[in-house]
Amino acid sequence: MGMKTTFICPYCFEKHKLSEVQFRCTNKRCKDFDDVEMTKYENGNLKMPKQGKKTFSVPSKNAFSVPQSAKCPECGNTTYKHICPSCHNELPESTLTGKDMIISVVGSRATGKSHFVGVIIKELRDRISVSFGGSLEGFADSYQRWQTNFGNSLYDNNMKLELTQSSVQNVDNGAYRPLIFKLKLKHKALFKESIESFTFVFFDTAGEDLNDEDTMSTVNKYICKSAGIVFLLDPMQIPAVANQLDESTVKRAAAIDYRSAAKADDIMTRVSNLIRNDRKLPDTSKIDIPVAAVFSKFDAIEPIIPTDCTVLNPSPHCSEKHFDMSDWHNVNSEILALLHEWGADAFISQLETNYSNFSYFAASALGLNNNPDQSGKIERPRPHRIEDPFLWILKENGVIKGK
Repeated sequence: MGMKTTFICPYCFEKHKLSEVQFRCTNKRCKDFDDVEMTKYENGNLKMPKQGKKTFSVPSKNAFSVPQSAKCPECGNTTYKHICPSCHNELPESTLTGKDMIISVVGSRATGKSHFVGVIIKELRDRISVSFGGSLEGFADSYQRWQTNFGNSLYDNNMKLELTQSSVQNVDNGAYRPLIFKLKLKHKALFKESIESFTFVFFDTAGEDLNDEDTMSTVNKYICKSAGIVFLLDPMQIPAVANQLDESTVKRAAAIDYRSAAKADDIMTRVSNLIRNDRKLPDTSKIDIPVAAVFSKFDAIEPIIPTDCTVLNPSPHCSEKHFDMSDWHNVNSEILALLHEWGADAFISQLETNYSNFSYFAASALGLNNNPDQSGKIERPRPHRIEDPFLWILKENGVIKGK
C-alpha cells in the first residue's frame, strides 16, 4: 500500500490532507467550548451549540504522517484523540494510516438493506474476517449501536427488523451516523509478516432517502466516495417473480406492496447522477466504482430457481480462503439470465451503460427456509451467500485475491 497524504472522514466524507488533522483535549477538567462544527454535523441548533473540549491543530513534520499526540493549549494535557477538521468527529487510526473502504448498500424501500447490513457485520466479525486470517473491530460506539439497532432483534429476540426511518424526517434517529469497523488482515512480506488495516463504513439508509436527488446529495453523499456499491434488488418487487409465488410468501417477505415501491432502474439513475455530479463526469464516461447487483431475499424465491443452479449451493469463498472465480462466474451468469427472463432489462441496461465494473449475485440475510412468519418471528439468521458481493468488492479493490 502506497504512502497516503490525504484521508476521507468516515463521518462527513470531506477529503483533507493528513497535515490538516486536528486534536481534541481529553482532560475532563479542561474548559468546555462551543463546538459549531459538531453541531452542524448533528443537524443541531447553532443558537444552542453543542459543548466539547478544546480542539486545535499542530504543525505536521511531513505530508505522510500525523503526530501521535499533542499538548492541549488550554490545559497542557497530552491528548491522543485525532478529529476531523470539518465535523470534529474522532478519526480511527486506520483512516489515517490504512485504506478507506466505504461500502454503500442501496436499493428502494423494503429491499432488505437493514437485514443485509445487520447480518453482514455479524458475519464479518465472527466468520468471514477469521477465514481470511484477520479480525474486525468496532470503532468508538459502533459495535454497541449495531447491537442495539440490529443484534437485539435479529439474534436475541429472533425478530425481523422494522423499516428504517428517514434521516430527513427524523434527524434524531442516528441514521446519519455510520457504523465504522476496522478490518485487520495479515500481510506476508519478504522477510516478515505485517498487518494491513482497512476502515469499513456502513450506513443503514432509508429507501425513501433515495427517492429524490436533492435529498441524496445531502443525506447520501457517502455514495460518491464508495469503494463499492451493493445494490439490492427485491425479487418481490418484480411482477414476474411475485406472480409465481403464493400470496402469503410474498406478504411475509415484502414489507410494502411492490406496486408502490420506487423502481430499481429509477434508483440506479439517481445514484449514477449523484456520482457523476460529484466527480464532474460527462454522460459519455462510465463510472469505475464496482457495483454488486444482488437479488435479496433469495430464501423466498429459492423454490422457483432451477435446481441445477450454482447459486443454490453454499458459498465456497471462506472455506477456500480466497475468492473462487469459477463459482463467481457461474453465479453471475445465472442471475443475469434470470433477470432477463423476469423482465428486468431496464435495470440491466442502466448498469451496463453507467458502470464499467459490475457483477450479479443473490443472497439471503436470514437464510433459506427462514421467511418471517405473520408476527415477524424468524429463526436465528443463517445467511446464504451474503458474503459473495462483499468479498467480490474486496477483490476488486485488491484486498483479497481471486483464484
